Amino acid sequence: MHSLNHAVLGRAYADERSRPRSSRAERRNRPERPPSPPVRGRAAFMAGRVARRLDQEMARRAVV
Repeated sequence: MHSLNHAVLGRAYADERSRPRSSRAERRNRPERPPSPPVRGRAAFMAGRVARRLDQEMARRAVV
């Protein structure tokens, strides 16, 4: 048996959607960027640079 509620439901849905919003969604701020890379990463980078100047083999060991 066919329901006659489709027109009523469609109208109610359209009315609901066309109503102005009572509360607006808050704008999300962009996440803040960390001030600098972690200390361990910097230390490894600097150790690699120093080792590279000293010796190529030493540089490979510092990186691996």
